Amino acid sequence: MINRSGITKCNGFIIPLLLFNFMVACSRMDSATESSSIYQSYENLAKKPSAEIFHEDDWTIVSLTENGDRVYWFLAPEIDNVTPAMFKKTVHTGGEDKPKTRIVSDCHAPKQICVDLKKQFNALSEKYN
Repeated sequence: MINRSGITKCNGFIIPLLLFNFMVACSRMDSATESSSIYQSYENLAKKPSAEIFHEDDWTIVSLTENGDRVYWFLAPEIDNVTPAMFKKTVHTGGEDKPKTRIVSDCHAPKQICVDLKKQFNALSEKYN
């Protein structure tokens, strides 16, 4: 309906719909950026001379040596064409009887997906020490 000034009136449906579409578009841009940064990290890791790349259970694992320690990067399987998470496992072996392990994670998915990926990572990473 057009009022006397020639401006279209919204019935309370169009503005929320436009706002919703804008929010969806922005969230997809954020995911693409996060995925791109993880993919870029993977490409940089793969170029290192000591890098070995494995694929297991749809995960990509990059193994390399940094400062004498064994480092494993675990890239989670893609979800909706986005790699949502990356885990780094460092095994310090510097002159100790038992190696020390340090794990760092970076997940850009909803909480439950991150929890599930962390469980998968824990099971998979047991093989890499």
